[in-house]
Amino acid sequence: MTQATTVLDPVCGMPVDPWTGEVVEFEGEMYYFCEPVCAEIFRDEPLRWIEPAPQQV
Repeated sequence: MTQATTVLDPVCGMPVDPWTGEVVEFEGEMYYFCEPVCAEIFRDEPLRWIEPAPQQV
């Protein structure tokens, strides 16, 4: 029996099945979203959602 694999929606953090979720390609990478609204938020400012947070010193 195969176990389903999920990924996290970078906007809201919800688990997403990559086979059924919304998909956005950005700079050659695929990003998966739980809902079209999360995909649209990502499209508006993709770097906000994929850039690592600045290191606290």
